Amino acid sequence: MEENIYMGFIKKYLYRKLLDSYAAGQPLIYYIVITLAILSYPLTLEKCLANDEDIPWHIHDKAIQQMGVSWVSKIAFSPDDNYIAVATKVGTLIIDNKTHDSICLLFGHKEAVQSIAFSPDSRLLASGSLDGTIRILNIPSGNELHTLLTTSQTVTSVAFSPDGKHLASSGTYDNNIVLWDTKTWQETKSLAGHSKNVNTVAFSPDGKVLASGSSDNNIKLWHVKTGRELKTLRGHDYVVFEIKFSPDGKFLASGSGDNTIRIWDIATGKESKILAGHTWNVNSVDFSHDGKFLGSGSADGTTIMWDIATEEMIWTIKGHSRGVTSVAFTKNSTILASASPFDHNIKFLEATTGKELSVLAGHGRDINVMTFSPDGKYLASAAWDRTVKIWDIAKFKEKWTLSGHKEEVNSVAFSHDSKLIASGAHEGAIKIWDVSNGKEIKTIDGHSDSVYSVAFSHDSKILASSSWEEIKLWDATTWKKIITLTGQKKEISSVEFNHDSTLLISGAYDRSVMIWDVATGQMLKELIGHGMRVNALDVSSDSRFIVSAGRDTVLVWDVASGKKLWDLNGHNWGVTSSVFHPDNRLIATCAWGDELVMFWDVQTGKLLKSLPGHWDALRSLAFSPDGNLLASGANNGIILVWKIN
Repeated sequence: MEENIYMGFIKKYLYRKLLDSYAAGQPLIYYIVITLAILSYPLTLEKCLANDEDIPWHIHDKAIQQMGVSWVSKIAFSPDDNYIAVATKVGTLIIDNKTHDSICLLFGHKEAVQSIAFSPDSRLLASGSLDGTIRILNIPSGNELHTLLTTSQTVTSVAFSPDGKHLASSGTYDNNIVLWDTKTWQETKSLAGHSKNVNTVAFSPDGKVLASGSSDNNIKLWHVKTGRELKTLRGHDYVVFEIKFSPDGKFLASGSGDNTIRIWDIATGKESKILAGHTWNVNSVDFSHDGKFLGSGSADGTTIMWDIATEEMIWTIKGHSRGVTSVAFTKNSTILASASPFDHNIKFLEATTGKELSVLAGHGRDINVMTFSPDGKYLASAAWDRTVKIWDIAKFKEKWTLSGHKEEVNSVAFSHDSKLIASGAHEGAIKIWDVSNGKEIKTIDGHSDSVYSVAFSHDSKILASSSWEEIKLWDATTWKKIITLTGQKKEISSVEFNHDSTLLISGAYDRSVMIWDVATGQMLKELIGHGMRVNALDVSSDSRFIVSAGRDTVLVWDVASGKKLWDLNGHNWGVTSSVFHPDNRLIATCAWGDELVMFWDVQTGKLLKSLPGHWDALRSLAFSPDGNLLASGANNGIILVWKIN
């Protein structure tokens, strides 16, 4: 059983590496090696879902929001310039283009979204996925109107005709392009001619011609009304990744794996220009709306603005740490947006200069821990990227990024008046921040080793911090040390106060959970039960129960007696977080090995529900103070927010 768990985990990891290598432009042999590795492991991870009838309250099956951006395959501006659609592994994120506030997160696909397209009136969004389906969604509500089943293994591209009467799609396996009637959503034509996967499709501005780019290195032009092939444009030496028509319809731009952009004369089918400047795959191209400029994004991490008439580079920006997968102009062509799946950023660049205007960002690395402010206004997240981010829950938007730690941030905690936030990092420092302005107030250098956990007492008078074999209590007014608690033998991964702050509970890598008297520093009880290290713990709001998440399992304890009540054994491997719902009836857990959020009944220890949604190992969970929301954070730096009624 344990071998199957590990093999499943390895397979999913390798699959993600295959996608990463593709976008980064790795050589063909790299894909082959990883693909063979994937095929050699059987996927055995179980997705256990409980019956909704057993749940005394409703837990939404899909997250309602995403904070931060992850693995962005495509970005698209709506024709009316009101919205930005972001295609990710998790789903499609809809963002207000004026405020950059998140509007909604659109789920439904079983796998990553590869392509998106707005209808000409901006009322519909089509999304194509690795699962081989196309979803038609209402904007901005996000309601699903239709699901189109294709014969492709993967939908690589979707595009609406300028009159909105047709949707074109392309995919892998059958090498065909499909035309759909947008009134009936029935397939009207299948265009066959490419010998390999079709990666991209685009309509001419008059809607009479459809262009397609393929892994056979060719571009084909098709007559939309008859489905007849008009021309084959040959010139690229490698895969064609994306094509775009100029606004006047006279030219077509193509980006290829041969590192070039080619401009084609539609009337003659001949190359008119070759733009060379990228050093790796050109993944995306887009014309400005006046047709004078072309933006391009490459696997080499650069975004380039080209003057079409002169074939000169106006500017080159190395704005992303690795491959750029998508570029797109705003309606007025003053801004070019670029996206990368690797640094989890969407950058907005001034078209004339390349100056960075703003960034939609998330954590670039693993999220270690999260917590809501007691007033429910903010969510704080700490990550390997050495930052703490404070998110505005009302807008689902980043408010502050707290930078100053020299190494990964392991823990974060709000004071109970929501005015301060403490963070503990791997370099051994604790920093105190002002929530109102994001400014650092104090740095406490009291530990000689990594700080693994911090927690404020419920009266906000004491700050607890844990490190290797020791816990320190600090006066939260003077920031002077009060006492040092010793007794656990390895890294102390988690500390939490009970409700009246008379007790402190700690979990450690030596498999122990200990209960301490805060006033005296005496260890009162040691709870023995874990067979592997304890990663996290939580105390119920009524101080009756403790839940501890270990690498082996999740245990629920009675505080008064110190006895183990329940063994919540459901995750495949490596439980990383366990938290009580504010009403103490529900426990949420997550783990490394199965990418699931699980919900348990406190009174019975029964598994109530299991929610998939993340595409990477889960690290942290947090309930909002009112219990209506649950935030879950993963290794890819993405936070999902779930609704709980």
